[in-house]
Amino acid sequence: MPSVHPAVHLTPARRHRLPWLWATVVLSGAAMLAWHAARPDDTAGHASPGAAETPWLAPSLAGTEPDGQVHAGGGQLRLSPELLRRFDYWLTTYGERPLEAIDADVRRDLAGELNAEAQAQAMSLWKAYVAFKAELARLPALPSGSLEAESLSRQVQAVRAVRARHFTPAQVQALFAQDDADDDLALARLRIQQDSTLSAGERSRRLTDLQARLTPAQRETEAAPLLHQTVREAVEAARARGADAAEVQAIRTRLVGPEAAARLAALDDAEAAWQARVQRYRHLLQHDPQEAAAHKAAQFSETEQLRLAAYEP
Repeated sequence: MPSVHPAVHLTPARRHRLPWLWATVVLSGAAMLAWHAARPDDTAGHASPGAAETPWLAPSLAGTEPDGQVHAGGGQLRLSPELLRRFDYWLTTYGERPLEAIDADVRRDLAGELNAEAQAQAMSLWKAYVAFKAELARLPALPSGSLEAESLSRQVQAVRAVRARHFTPAQVQALFAQDDADDDLALARLRIQQDSTLSAGERSRRLTDLQARLTPAQRETEAAPLLHQTVREAVEAARARGADAAEVQAIRTRLVGPEAAARLAALDDAEAAWQARVQRYRHLLQHDPQEAAAHKAAQFSETEQLRLAAYEP
């Protein structure tokens, strides 16, 4: 992957936002991105010759599926942060593949879910997003590890000013409103925590008042990492004392409900099956490398073989 520029990067996925304010990055190669964004959209409806020869997935995406739901039924575009998640899924391959190939990936991906009108709208937003990323890469970077609220606030405002040059107000509302609310919340907390005029009691009261004003969506976002950690620790503790699969599933069901617990159990089964296959392959590799090679070719898909490489000496 290319080197990265330590500027602020608007992350469209819903997550705890405070670390993002000082610890995220944008794609490097701003000149290349800007050049691409400024070109006429002369690739509509087809990929470039070079992109057509590239595989559907970059190696880093092997075994993954695109993030984000982009359609709203009937092939219509669903304008939401999910669309940016889909764009970011493909942009993670920048450096493995040229931007024109990524552009072709996005176009081909969207064609499988959207009608022609919605595809054109989505590709226009994709082009705007790439141009937005390119301009972000030219913003002056904050010092590494900077946690000062006012400096972070100025950086956030600079990002929003850049964003306004590439998206309409309606698009900003649909695509970034939740992220903006999360960023504003993080900054409000920092200002309270860094206000040296407040006593410990007053600081605690203000933080409590701020917490009380959270929207249901913000409460859910903040609770998710804690709940995940709670479930993981509870399951690890149960297994350490010898709990069987039924007890583990009962713990998960109590903490996250039956549907999520069933999904976690399915992941357990899939991981156990995978590890059994890996151990069989490694056994063959130690005792008969030729047979192991034949076994690998016959029993593992191309995607699985890429994953299997991590277990080879």
